[in-house]
Amino acid sequence: MELGKVKNNYIHPTAIVEKSVVLGVGNYIGPYCYITGKTIIGDNNRFEAYCSIGTPPEHNGYFEKTDCETVIGNNNFFREFTTVHSGSTRATTIGNRVKVLRGTYIGHDCIIQDDVNFTANVLIAGYVIVMSGVNFGLGSMCHQYSVVGAYSMIGMGTMITKTSVISPGGVYIGSPARRLKKNDIGLDKYKITNNLLSELNKKFEELKIENKLHSKYN
Repeated sequence: MELGKVKNNYIHPTAIVEKSVVLGVGNYIGPYCYITGKTIIGDNNRFEAYCSIGTPPEHNGYFEKTDCETVIGNNNFFREFTTVHSGSTRATTIGNRVKVLRGTYIGHDCIIQDDVNFTANVLIAGYVIVMSGVNFGLGSMCHQYSVVGAYSMIGMGTMITKTSVISPGGVYIGSPARRLKKNDIGLDKYKITNNLLSELNKKFEELKIENKLHSKYN
């Protein structure tokens, strides 16, 4: 892709954006970024230095494949040294207004909904679904095929294991993760009523079943 401004996007001269990538408008691609594969990026996203986006999955049988898409929405921030891998059997998807801080890894086939915050050095394994409004603390980790409930807070260094249940609207700490209390700050910030929280819990259970079924065939 031609360097400089492309469709009102800024691409730093040292960045590599391959021809297979589709960009919206108003994006900033910083120094030494590498964006590849079947990657679709919306509008007004910012990628700081050394981001790696759309590279093949770290998944047996897919190490050299980029057959599935990486889809990124609008108004997201990706700080230095973040990695987002492409899907293996479904698109890796990141919604809108997601903040991904330094050194964070988002694995293949993940679905990240809107308004999620990843602080530095967060590790999200493959096939994870993160519902809207989740806040991951510094250095937290998430096991593959997990579903992380909406508007939950994952404390610094917390490990979401295979058996962890991260329901919507809670604060979780420890290894393995355990519920500490209700996430009043997050729920108030996004004006989440009890009725809406009840609906989010139903959706959470549906997504757990969906992801469990998906895991049987991959």
